[in-house]
Amino acid sequence: MKLNFLEEIGGVKTARREAESLLLATALLKNDEISVKDEDRMLKLAKKNKVLLRAANLIHLPANVVDEAKKDVAEAFDLYDQMSNVFTQHGVSFVAIKSFDSLPDIGHDIDLLVPSPTELAETEKLLINQYKVRPQGLTHCDRLLGKFSCFLEGYKHDFELYPTISQLGETHLDPRQILLHRRRETVEGHEVWMTSDSDRVLIRVIHAMFRHNFLKLSDILDFLKLIETASSQEVLEKIDNALIGDAFIFYLASIERFLKACQVENRRFQELKKSAQERFGEDRLRFLRRDRLVLPYRIPTAAIIILFLVKAARDATHARWKSSISCLVAPPLIVLDFISAAFRAGGRGGVW
Repeated sequence: MKLNFLEEIGGVKTARREAESLLLATALLKNDEISVKDEDRMLKLAKKNKVLLRAANLIHLPANVVDEAKKDVAEAFDLYDQMSNVFTQHGVSFVAIKSFDSLPDIGHDIDLLVPSPTELAETEKLLINQYKVRPQGLTHCDRLLGKFSCFLEGYKHDFELYPTISQLGETHLDPRQILLHRRRETVEGHEVWMTSDSDRVLIRVIHAMFRHNFLKLSDILDFLKLIETASSQEVLEKIDNALIGDAFIFYLASIERFLKACQVENRRFQELKKSAQERFGEDRLRFLRRDRLVLPYRIPTAAIIILFLVKAARDATHARWKSSISCLVAPPLIVLDFISAAFRAGGRGGVW
């Protein structure tokens, strides 16, 4: 009896979170103002989904909250400028990844890609010895990847260096090719090294499906914006070369669920989805999509495990042995992270 009551309460809370998520998503996708009953809850939801500044006028956020968010954005750009000057001065090749895709919103860190693990290690020594940065703790998987995260004195944003785009070192793309096709753009009055449009799309898919394993509302909005200018043919070719067609189809289907729930039609998205299905086939994991549309949307764990195993098999058929082995390690690490999270404060496993 008590268990049934608790399940009922949990179901009501989840339904409420879903309703709030779809209300915010509809407002942003349709650019419509909405009335909000619980302003604090909606503010927290906007923050968690990295859409605070984009949602400010639509959900009528207080001026002081907006001003503080704008200060954070200004600090993030200042941090990028500082590190850009340092890297340029020392001949370090780099490019920003994801950090400036969500403007006017920016997350809590600045992510930069460098060409290789060797160059990342050299840059790490430079930053620690000459610029006295404060290294941050990493998850087990981030250590396997070779990521470096740190704070520069005087900034509350951290910045992170990546030697490649993956979770465990599995191969999705060639970092040197990404850097080869980077371009300098003026973003909010700042000179920023950005990746090509098709690389931005690919990187977003990899991070959602293989690294973060969830979708924020910002991911949906940013993806729809990015595909407006990215070449669909280039995107599909890069997805194909990465051997992640199944993950891309599942990614598109997840976004489409929100578009349908919010009654939003997007011609460019539908065209890309049709081309992707013609190339990679229908969604073979549709049976896993029976969960609530709560934002941030957690990709089902079973789907993540299956997609890693599928990629392991495909990597093996292309003689990408190291990448294949890395993918095979993923399932047990996901389970370990789940177990670890159950015993750690804050609900984070520290493994994944």
